[in-house]
Order: sequence, then structure tokens, then C-alpha cells
Amino acid sequence: MKFYKDPLVAEKVFSYIVRNDNLFALSFIPLYCYIICSALAEFFSTDHNNEEESLDLNPPRTVSEVYYFYLYTTIKHHALKDKAETNSRPQILAVVKEQLMNLGRMAYENLLRNRILFDREDLEKFGLDPRGIRSTFLSQILVSVKEEKVEMFAFFHLTIQEYLAALFCVVSFSSYTEILTGLDYWCFGELRPPAENPPLTLNPLPAGDDLECPRVENLQMFTRFFSGLLRARLSRLLEGMVENSFGGDDGELPYQLGDWFQCQFKNRNLPNQMTLNLLHCLMELHLQETTGRAAPEISRLNLFKMKLSVVDCAAVHYVLQFSKHLLKDIRYNCLGTDAAILESTVLKSEDSCVVPVMFLSSMCGNKLGPEGARVLWEALEHNNSVEEVYLDITGITESGTENLVQCLSKNTALKSLTDLGRVRPDLRIISHFVDDLGLLEAYLGWVEEMRADHDQMESVKNADALQSVLKGLWLSEGTGENTVKAKELETKILQLLENSELSALSAK
Repeated sequence: MKFYKDPLVAEKVFSYIVRNDNLFALSFIPLYCYIICSALAEFFSTDHNNEEESLDLNPPRTVSEVYYFYLYTTIKHHALKDKAETNSRPQILAVVKEQLMNLGRMAYENLLRNRILFDREDLEKFGLDPRGIRSTFLSQILVSVKEEKVEMFAFFHLTIQEYLAALFCVVSFSSYTEILTGLDYWCFGELRPPAENPPLTLNPLPAGDDLECPRVENLQMFTRFFSGLLRARLSRLLEGMVENSFGGDDGELPYQLGDWFQCQFKNRNLPNQMTLNLLHCLMELHLQETTGRAAPEISRLNLFKMKLSVVDCAAVHYVLQFSKHLLKDIRYNCLGTDAAILESTVLKSEDSCVVPVMFLSSMCGNKLGPEGARVLWEALEHNNSVEEVYLDITGITESGTENLVQCLSKNTALKSLTDLGRVRPDLRIISHFVDDLGLLEAYLGWVEEMRADHDQMESVKNADALQSVLKGLWLSEGTGENTVKAKELETKILQLLENSELSALSAK
């Protein structure tokens, strides 16, 4: 609220951010908050008198759109200063096109090499004058960094480098084939024959032509920005920098992109993080034709062992609302109250996908809390697809079950609900995970994965989750085969916790 001098503008912006899950989740981080407020200033300004100048008809909804208008506002006020008010958007972008493209190429080529610091020679190599930075709009993008006795430069935040790199690529591409070649490489590290070098580069990377998996993960925010900027180009928001046409029928491009995403979901065994990134890309594209083709191919959504933010859940919700097909199961991780409220809309929708099984286990850090639980029961009240819900150790207190009986008594599809006591005579209830052999085996599988995955071994959340499961084992003994499995699980967890790294983490 302190960003704006006009309290009316501040009130409008605050109200808009609160209503937008993507922006609201980012607004708690000071740097993102600054970018969001800078971008929204133009939309809710009271200085404009006509529709051409006032932008509040279409304020940004996605992260890519926020960054677009942040960059545009920066250019308008720092590149053209007083003249900016008399120029159209294409004219403003045309004035700075050369500088932006040089900056974008430097951002892109160094992003592929995981470089975030540049010396004077680097800037000059890409046509940028280090002496003129402080007197141009570049002073709002590049910052000077003292590295020993050498002056270095960096983008004031990594996301700015990623965004400008994506802008360079979107403006440089002239065909649908080039777009697909880029997506194959950035998302999966694959080069399409006869290409020998990364897209839009002249030389191979030092490590070879293929991106290693960790570096592919480092490009995920970049690919989301690229997707959002594709939409910006199709929406004529990049006029002044590039022609809108990709050399063919641009009306077919959203469907062609939909076919590409459809192919990835259908034919690849995607790791969880790659799946989530593709969902984000679809949300940033925000094209119904594209998402409508891709979403029906998602038959199983497994997001276990991943920390999900509200923005992540917004991406899941956006894509799944385009699918009316059977989703075999959906597994969540680190789902908090706000995210649970958002995801309840998936269960309420009559037109979205069918989900028979939901896993909301604290094995992966889900903590719905009482409010999240109450919203979940309301969503299940008229849902006719979910048959099983797993909710063990998710932080649901007594107040989170106040509307449980009322809501579930009207549900005719649910057959199994774990950990919430008796509700309906025909409803299978499991009061503790030790009583369910399937859950015990799932925990054992998770422990084995953790032993084999060094990154999971170092996770504080996993250490805490292991402690929670261990306490649960001590509270219930089980019977028959369950007793044997429970003892095996206890032994393996204790062995893991004896590991010096996890032991230290769990003690914090």
C-alpha cells in the first residue's frame, strides 16, 4: 500500500492482487511485490483519460504478463521519460528494440551456461556499452557487483535474466518448427536433427550438445516465460519489436502447440517436476485451444515429494478444468490451507476431470488445517467421482470435522476415507494408517526412494515427516500382516534417522 502515493490506486491494486492467486502468492516476497506493484501502476492509474492510455480493462493475470508490464513501465519511464506519454506502445518498444535484443541474447546464452555475472568484456561482446548503463533504462535492469577488484554486472534478479532471455527467443523465432525445437531442448535437453547446437546459439555448450537434467530444471522458469511471451506475441503485445506472424496460419499455432503438449503427457514417463513445469507453461500460455488438447491426456497426476505453492496449485487447477476425462488418481504434497481451498474447486466442478482417488498424506507434508478440511468436505458433498481419499496425519483438528457428517451423508460415490472415524454405515473408515496394508506399503516405498535419492535425504521436511510416521507407528500396533509391515517400516525409518544428515536435520 505504501508503494503508491494515491490511496485510491493503492486500494484498487491491493484488491486486485488479493483476488488473483498467482499474484497474491508472490506478493509476500519483497522483490516480487515491487515488480507486481510497478507493473500494475499503469493499469489502475487515475491520470489517464481515455481507453487508449488507461490499461485497467485487462490487468495481468499470469506471472509472464506481470513481467511484461513491469518491463514496459520501466522502459516507458526511464528510456523515453517525458516523451513516453505521447508515443504508442509499438513506438516505445521499437526505440529500445536493439538494446533489448542485445540484452536478451546475453541473458539467454549465459543462462544456458548457468552464468549470472558479467564483466565489461561480456557486455561489449553483446553490443552493450558499460559506460552508458547508469544513464539509460538499463540501470533499472543491470546492477554493478563488486567482485574482488573487478567490476562485474548482474541482472538485479535471476527472473529478469530469465524473462529477457525468453523475450529474445520469442522475438527471434519465425516458425512453428523453431518453437518446437526450442521446447524440446529447453524442457528435455533434446536436439532435433539436423541441429547440432542449442537453438539460437552458434556454438555448443561446454558440456556438449545435450543439457544435463539439473540444467534442464534450471530452465523451467525460462520456459514458463517463453510460453507467456508466445501468447503476448500472438496478442500483438510485441508490435514494434517483431511482426506477429510466424510465417503461416497463426490461428493454427495454438492447436499445434496443444498437439506438442499432448504428445509429452501421452508418450513420456515424465518426472514429477517436469509434469508440474508443463502445467505452468500451459497456464502461462493461457490459450484454451492449447490446453483443451493437452489436458485430456493427463491420466495420472503424481506430485508426491514436491513442495506445492498456491501458484503450483493454480496451475494444476487451470489445466484440469479443461479435462472431462477420467483422472486415475491425484497425489498432492505440502498442500496447505490456501492451496486446499483452491483445489477444492476441481472437485466441485461438474465439467472438469473425474478423479477417483485423492492422496493427501502428511508422508509428503500436507497440512490442510481445519479450514482447508472444511472446504474439502464441502467440495466432496456433491462430487460423484472420488471413491477414495487418503488423509493420514494432515493436521486436521476436531474443528475441521464439524461439517463432515453433513457433507458426506449426501455423497454417494465415496467408498473409502482414511483417518476420520465413523461417518456413514456404508463408508469404509480406516482410523490409522497402520490398519491399511496399502498405506504401509506406500510408506515403505517412499522410505526406499529416500534411501536412493540424496536430495530427499537432505530435506528437512522429509526428516520431520519420518518423525511423524514413526510416532504414528508407536501409537498403533496393527494386526496380522500389518504388524509385520509396520515393524519393517519402523526399522527402516530408524536406520534412516541414524544417518548423520537426517539426524541433524530432524534435531533442528
